[in-house]
Amino acid sequence: MRPDLTRLPVAEGVVGFLVLMLIVAFVGAFSATSGSEGKAVSASPTSGSSSPGASPSPGGPLTVTMHDNRFDPNEITVPAGTTATIQIMNDGKTPHNMHVAGQTGDFTEDFCTGTGDPCSDPNTVRGGQTATLTLQAPSSAGEINFRCDFHPQEMTGKIKVQ
Repeated sequence: MRPDLTRLPVAEGVVGFLVLMLIVAFVGAFSATSGSEGKAVSASPTSGSSSPGASPSPGGPLTVTMHDNRFDPNEITVPAGTTATIQIMNDGKTPHNMHVAGQTGDFTEDFCTGTGDPCSDPNTVRGGQTATLTLQAPSSAGEINFRCDFHPQEMTGKIKVQ
């Protein structure tokens, strides 16, 4: 006697497989977005001390890594009246940039071009690419905001001028 193939539980197997794939996708998405997001840390110079709040040594660049969707660190310190060079790496998959607010504390451009506010060069940094940003720090202490124009609500940070 031959088995009746129309009575096999194929539909139940397909539904079970799809449910399992949805669960795996949600777990993967959750683990990819968890981590140190939202924690404030200070940058350390690439050649010098690694203590929090460190400022760049003379001529030494700071390093900032862009992830999907956060800066690491999201707070850096530069001495007042100096020119700071920030080395930027996009470790994420989506395009990012680093856009620093202008002298008034506001972003004068919706998307930085480098002609108004200080901006990463290039101003669109694709996944795996690097960029630089040169910033002339004000002569007085204070804070300057920066953001990613592609993710302006999620990717933000501060430059502390001391």
